Amino acid sequence: MSEHLVAVAETTKLARLLGITDPTELDFLVDLPPAAIREFRERATDLLFDRDTKRLKGVAAGAKLVPVTISAKVAERAFGPTLCAAVASAVEPHRAIDIAKSLPAPFLADCAVQLDPRRTAAIIAAVPAKLVVDVARELLAHGDHITMGRFVHVVPEPALRAAAPVMSDTDLLRIGFLLEDKTAIDNVLHIVADRVPGVIRAAAAQSMWAEGIDLLDSIAPHNRAWIGNITAGLGDDVLDALINAVYELDAWTTLLPITSAMNHDSLRLFAERPAVHAEPILAAIMDTALDGGQWVNLLPLAAHLPGAQIEFIAARVAAETDTRLGELVREADAAGLWDALIPIALAMTDDNRRRMAALPVLSEPDVLRAVITSTAEHDLWAQALPLVDALPDTVKPILATCIGDLDREQLLAAVLTASRGDNIHTLVDIALAQDQQGRARILEIIDGMDDLEEFLAALTVETPEIVWHALIEVRAEIPTGLLTQLAERARELGRDHDAAELEPLGATTE
Repeated sequence: MSEHLVAVAETTKLARLLGITDPTELDFLVDLPPAAIREFRERATDLLFDRDTKRLKGVAAGAKLVPVTISAKVAERAFGPTLCAAVASAVEPHRAIDIAKSLPAPFLADCAVQLDPRRTAAIIAAVPAKLVVDVARELLAHGDHITMGRFVHVVPEPALRAAAPVMSDTDLLRIGFLLEDKTAIDNVLHIVADRVPGVIRAAAAQSMWAEGIDLLDSIAPHNRAWIGNITAGLGDDVLDALINAVYELDAWTTLLPITSAMNHDSLRLFAERPAVHAEPILAAIMDTALDGGQWVNLLPLAAHLPGAQIEFIAARVAAETDTRLGELVREADAAGLWDALIPIALAMTDDNRRRMAALPVLSEPDVLRAVITSTAEHDLWAQALPLVDALPDTVKPILATCIGDLDREQLLAAVLTASRGDNIHTLVDIALAQDQQGRARILEIIDGMDDLEEFLAALTVETPEIVWHALIEVRAEIPTGLLTQLAERARELGRDHDAAELEPLGATTE
């Protein structure tokens, strides 16, 4: 997408050089690498400027022999803008500026059209801000954004600031698209930061999303967040127009890095748009994420999507081979995005979740520690416990160690969540797999729970045998009060044998 737009910008500038009024006549070139088109344009420029080098230098030398006012008159009435542009690079910068000050702005604008910024950068950098503004006004009056785009990177910041007010938001968008040096875009954004909302609205109002998206593709990573947040704050109509344009232009490789940099509220607004939920658009996003290297940029967006859309993503991810699925897990882990990946794993079918859990990457201690840490930090126990339950028995000692590293509040949250869901057996099994000190800590926390009744109620007739066996195995470590209540709960469930095993020593039953 970006390569195509850059090629369009290059053919537009080439058409100007060749005197072609309709740039679309060069559309047959847009499939070529933009660098090749630019190289051709620069070589053609060199050919035009270098063919009369000796004579041009002679003319420039002659300019030194007459007063500035006479040189200016000769330049305007005898030479004309084309010859003046050709001679400019051979004139000393301070002399060229003195002559320019004596020339009318319309004539200077005509000269600027013919100038080569590679040859005249020193002159342009020394042009007074007022003169830059006057020339900019003339160029804009003729709709000449090409010339302005070619010189932005060599015009000093004070002059750019002075000229910015004469440009409309649409002008800024068109000039940005035609920048000779796209690395200058971040400096331009810095200068016109207050104009960015208007530029984005102009892209929507003028159906110029291609130009806008090209600029988004050019900005540095540190500018992505505030640009994305501004866009999200411009309302549903702008967001919908952007989403549909990106889909039509297949520009998700440009937009996903922007959305991933947004703050929580802005990303939520983006993710709530029905356009994002449409299956064709979501499918295009997934194609870009899985095949275009944008997986870690998709995950923050996925975390804000509704359940049905997360299920769609989960199905696409699960369709990958084990090798590729392992790569996706490792990329998410390296980016610290387990809080986004865990809900996707939960949305998988049981078979696919077990397949994911069996991947070698999920047996690595550092990865498992990241899973538990992220789960605790984001309170994702309800989503994570099914994934943990699917992990092989061989990793339970590692998980037990990770659980033991959590603070009291995190452990309490895990116990409460497990007791309110269908995964109490998972947490009990792992918690009791710790060493004695770790088990004592867990049992003490359970014993002191304000919601102990809720925990006990989670033990039902469907609770796996392994949970009861684990409790009986560590009964000597269970506080007496908790042990008594566990025995009572077992008896309520008709598990008299287990109740007898759990009964504290010396206790009597009726």
